Amino acid sequence: MNLFKIPCALTLLALASAPESVYANEGGWYTTAIFGVASQSDQALDFTGNGNPQTANSRLSSGLLAGAALGYGFASGWRVEGEFIYQSVDAKDPGLLPPAPVGKGDYASTGLALNALYDFDLFGSKHTTTYLGAGVVMLNEVDIDFENNGIERSYSGSDTALQLLFGARYRLGERFFMDAGLRYLTASSVRLESEDGAFGEIRADYQPWAATVALGWQF
Repeated sequence: MNLFKIPCALTLLALASAPESVYANEGGWYTTAIFGVASQSDQALDFTGNGNPQTANSRLSSGLLAGAALGYGFASGWRVEGEFIYQSVDAKDPGLLPPAPVGKGDYASTGLALNALYDFDLFGSKHTTTYLGAGVVMLNEVDIDFENNGIERSYSGSDTALQLLFGARYRLGERFFMDAGLRYLTASSVRLESEDGAFGEIRADYQPWAATVALGWQF
C-alpha cells in the first residue's frame, strides 16, 4: 500500500497549513455529474478451474468513467458525499490457454462510494478551492469479459475497495461549479467467477485510476 503514503502525507500537510479563508465555505448540499478517462496498468490473472491452473499478464489500457454524486459541505471545509461510479478499460488477450478464457474484452466495475474530502486554498483565489479526499467503495460488480470468434465469456464478482481523490473546484457562478480531479482505486485479489459456472474462476487485482471532470450544482 505504498501508493497511499504520499497522498496521505499531502492530506496531513494540507490540513495543517490550510489558511483560515478556506473555512469561509458556506457549505450545504450539492450534486455533481462526473465524466472521465480511466486507465489501469497490466494485472496478473490467476485462473483456476478444470484442473488446469494458469497465470498470465492481462494487458490493460484506457476507457471511460461516468457517475454522479450527492454531498454536503460543512463550514469547516470538510465535505462528505455518496457517489455512484461506472468505469471500464479495454483488455487485450492475456494469452491464457483453453479451457481458460481467450480473446480481448474489457475490465469494468460499478460501485457505490462514501467519500470524505477536505477543501483548502492552494491558489489564493476566491473562485477556486483544492481538495483531497479518501473513500470506501462497495464494488457491486467487478467484471472482466473476453470475446473470441463471436463467443463471449464473462467473469464477475464483488469486493470492497479504497480510493483517493485530489482535484480543484472552480465556481462558475453563485451555484454552478466545475471540478477537475484525479482518483485512484484499489482492491486486491478480487475473486471473479465464471457467469455460466462452467469455466472456473479468476483472481486479479483491480486498481484503476482516472482523470475526471465534473459539473455541479450547489443547492
